[in-house]
Parts: sequence; structure tokens; C-alpha cells
Amino acid sequence: MDQKDHQDPRLPIRRNLMDEIDTFFQQDPFRGILKSIDDFFEKHSFFAGFSVRQYESGDEWIVEAELPGVKQENIHIELLGDRIRIAIENDVSMETKNEEKNIQTHERRFERAERLIVLPYTIDRSRTRASFSNGILKIHGPKHPKAIDTLAIE
Repeated sequence: MDQKDHQDPRLPIRRNLMDEIDTFFQQDPFRGILKSIDDFFEKHSFFAGFSVRQYESGDEWIVEAELPGVKQENIHIELLGDRIRIAIENDVSMETKNEEKNIQTHERRFERAERLIVLPYTIDRSRTRASFSNGILKIHGPKHPKAIDTLAIE
């Protein structure tokens, strides 16, 4: 008989800590909680921000933001000199009922994401336009050189 095959029963059994943690979290009482946490982060990606693309055409600057699944009324645009602030606010309320188990749940969630885009031009508010179609927000305006904001010392 090989000594490695039989351990002394008085010695503690060595276990892998990570395996123990995995086993703990895979048990039934926590399974529903972990699944709901995973589902939440899979469905809600705005915590990481949203994609913005900035480019120029002949006489315009253009900013495009990818906002799939966002309603137009939840988009807020602020023009700040040479900067654009795009904010997304979403207040979601969901209710589910399980008649069989006589369980009713109500969930309310508030989400907010924001991006600040700095342009190499001064924004002309009267000629800047925004449109929203198929999940793409497009803001564009004419190129105006930035005014020099420095002060000369006498």
C-alpha cells in the first residue's frame, strides 16, 4: 500500500479555500440572490458610461452618443461654452406577482449616467441642433474658434 493513498485520520483534511467559497455561494439559499445580481449588471450597462464619438465635417463639429433602450424624454443636454454635458436619467418601477405562491414584489430603480465632452470650438447655441433616432443621439453645430481667455500682464 502506498502511504499517499491513506492519510492519518487525525490530520485535518486540506481543502481548497476557493472551492469552499464556490460551494457556499452555489447553495440554494443564495442562488436566487446571485442570479438577480448577475441579471442586473448584464441588463444595466450605463454605470460604466455610454459610448460617445466626436468628429468634424467641412464646417461643423458633430457628437454622437450611443444610447440604446433610452427614451428621448430621459436625455438631458446642457451647452456650457465649449463643453456639452449629456445626462441620462431613468426611473424604473417594476411589479411582479406570483399567484401560485402568493408573492408580490415591487422594485424601483433610479439610474443616472453622464458624459462631458470638450470641443475645440465655442458652441453657438442658436445654431446647434440635436436629434435622436434608433438609439443614437446626434448633436451638431458650426465651427467657431474659441475666444482667447487669457489675460496679459501689464
